[in-house]
Amino acid sequence: MAAHRRGGCPSTRPTPTPNRCSTPGGYPTGRSWGMRIFPCWSLWTGRRPRPPLPRRSSRAMPSDHERRPRPKTRLFTTFLPDRHERGTPMIERMELLRALAARRTGEIVVMTMTTTLQWPLVSQHELDFDFLAFGMGHAGDFGLGLAMARPERKTIVLKGDGGLLMCLGSLATMGRYAPENLLVLLMENRTYEMVGAQLLPPRVDFAALARAAGVEGGGATGRGKVERITTIEDFENALPRLLTEAGPHFVVLPVSNKEPLPPINHKDHAGRIRNLRKGLGIE
Repeated sequence: MAAHRRGGCPSTRPTPTPNRCSTPGGYPTGRSWGMRIFPCWSLWTGRRPRPPLPRRSSRAMPSDHERRPRPKTRLFTTFLPDRHERGTPMIERMELLRALAARRTGEIVVMTMTTTLQWPLVSQHELDFDFLAFGMGHAGDFGLGLAMARPERKTIVLKGDGGLLMCLGSLATMGRYAPENLLVLLMENRTYEMVGAQLLPPRVDFAALARAAGVEGGGATGRGKVERITTIEDFENALPRLLTEAGPHFVVLPVSNKEPLPPINHKDHAGRIRNLRKGLGIE
């Protein structure tokens, strides 16, 4: 009795006729709000309803043993090929860092990105400060501020070319204020190494950019200098001059890296800030 009140017995209930905006199975496509609201949408607009997307089924997916295995690589530890033009002389980055650590005395060393992984292997000093967790490419800005706040102490910035491109405006600020105690060592490997080794634009001249920003000839004495050093011997010979002469100095160093990078392990950021403040005599 109740079945008849709801529209008749199931055996005698009429089969619903699909409308024009339905699929052959009688189900709405769900691809257009107009087709769902107005049954005659296709008559008004002339659009034919699109068939529904096939349902994802476990049968259509390949099994685990049929899927292509993903190559197992460790980020930041794989060898990155050299991106310089063929025949360009390069310096091994670890050799460069070892030479700097051997000559360094009481200078502040600020670094960012990939250099933060290798510099602790050659130096453990309270005036070492990595800028990894505070902003990609901002080591130059931070080092510029330290050099201006502490004019009695040399500040060395270890910076990559990819990080410089992310904060290119720092060159103009450096050229304007030009502190004499600032030394920037630009590691040029032509890649965004820390974020996947994407290639940099191949024709960027970083030394010319620094000159155009006013770094060369800057400073109170007008001794600001921009140079390019391509061999480890020339770098070792130039280090005494770079660490003692009034600057600022902006040095472009084409580097390669054939040693695996250690994994990132930077957690105690507040502790490193306290160590830097202690080394500067603030705490």
